[in-house]
Amino acid sequence: MGVPALTLQMTMGEALRRITKDRPRQEALVCGPLRLTYEEFQERVDRAAAAMAGMGVGKGDRVALWLPPGVAFVTLFFAAAERGAVAVPLDPMALPRRIVRMLEQTSPRLLVVYEPLSSAAEEALPEVVSVVVVGEEQEEVLPGPAEGPPAPVDVVPEDLLAILYTSGTTGAPKGVMHTHRSLIAPVVASLRLRDLWTRRPTLSHLPKMGRALARYGERLLRAAGRPQVFLSTVGFHTITGVEVFLQALLMGDTLVIQPRFHPVEALELIQRERVTILVAVPTALAVMLRLKSFDEYDLSSLLICGTGSAPCPPELAREVQRRFGCALHIGFGATEIGGGIAATDLGDPEDRQAETVGRPMPGVEVRVVDDEGRPLPPGEVGELWVRTEGRMVGYWGAPDLTAQVVDEEGWYHTGDLAVMDEEGYLRIVGRKKDMIIRGGRNIYPEKIERHLMTHPAVREAAVVGVPRGLGGEEVWAFVIPEDGTDLTSRQVREHCRGVLEPYEIPQVVRIVDDFPRSSTGKPQKFRLREMALQEGRTHA
Repeated sequence: MGVPALTLQMTMGEALRRITKDRPRQEALVCGPLRLTYEEFQERVDRAAAAMAGMGVGKGDRVALWLPPGVAFVTLFFAAAERGAVAVPLDPMALPRRIVRMLEQTSPRLLVVYEPLSSAAEEALPEVVSVVVVGEEQEEVLPGPAEGPPAPVDVVPEDLLAILYTSGTTGAPKGVMHTHRSLIAPVVASLRLRDLWTRRPTLSHLPKMGRALARYGERLLRAAGRPQVFLSTVGFHTITGVEVFLQALLMGDTLVIQPRFHPVEALELIQRERVTILVAVPTALAVMLRLKSFDEYDLSSLLICGTGSAPCPPELAREVQRRFGCALHIGFGATEIGGGIAATDLGDPEDRQAETVGRPMPGVEVRVVDDEGRPLPPGEVGELWVRTEGRMVGYWGAPDLTAQVVDEEGWYHTGDLAVMDEEGYLRIVGRKKDMIIRGGRNIYPEKIERHLMTHPAVREAAVVGVPRGLGGEEVWAFVIPEDGTDLTSRQVREHCRGVLEPYEIPQVVRIVDDFPRSSTGKPQKFRLREMALQEGRTHA
């Protein structure tokens, strides 16, 4: 069965209807006890779109989704697309005050939540917001029915489809605007990558196909040319989560959803649903591998473990390849680019799969440049610039911030430091800005430092990210106390609770007399990081 055609000239609604027409009785979604074919899912989307129309949601209106991953989320995302509305996915684990700030910025017509809001949270909402509570097992995702089918909405690929929140360099949330076209573009690129193992290879693909067959022979032959089964363990408020469900559904595959990651349940789902493509952050893969019962599960259906959102150490990558027995796709991307910039693939040599983020995705142009924006030759480190159909329109309500990262020629300046080899494989070696990644979330030291220094006993604070064994980074805070105070690490951490997001709270706090400093008196964070690494080696 071939993959239905998908083009950049389609809207999200047109793309889903094309798949539904081609595969009406194939299973589309599995979440807990709920199982839906494409035909059944399309009917849910249509009913939800009609209900939105009855609630006054029209073209350009924002629909905020403060929901965990699940069928309700996906249904409402596509229903908003049908109405020409703009989906605003929100982190279900975020503190209410942060959500209120995002709602104030986007002024949605509708906010959909999984559980009733507290009275305090509801009172803080902007007046324009209508709140609807949904549950996964309801037949109708939104209350209805509407009186007759709604009038059709003229939607084109260039229309705004989603505002995906990320954090800026100061830690303030920024809404990244994407159109139907910019979110379909990464799916089209992934379809071209899949050509290697779903269609008859060209002469240029034969060497890669030969390597893939030699490694994954029986698994590859079972999967080739058939619909795949995705298991998503990532949050749908992230660009990774959105692109996973779009790729699965717009490629005509089956999507198995895990609303909240649990390692044992993930392995059980792989075994029971015969999952072929697992998507999880590096930390989640590491946790699964460390289960004593790992080897008891039948994982022979797996062809690919896809990971990203945080660094994946080479030693973890090799352990995934060996113990899961499948290929590892390490993806590298950005919310501003609609997801993927580069990725490894099935035919890549194993060392390239483990040690690089692969080559640029089809349709993605990349440059590695110096501080003046001049392209650098292979082997030299510079900032990564990207140009693609998947690039954002800009930041919601912040044209000045947009102009800082997107130049007149359409290049997005990622802020990441990269090196490209002679064959086009990319390695990410650092970040121009001192950002920390923990559990797939971006953390900005300056925000934490500012809060720490509101404590009356703290004179100065410096926060750094320190690599840890599971992938990602730990947050370390070095704190200089005020003279005559008896400050403890516990007091510093308690000062963070309820104010910072849980993932921003430092795991390690060190009380110090002073920092190593530059000639201008600024803390030398690279030396603080070295101190933390040395301490870790000493206690290992």
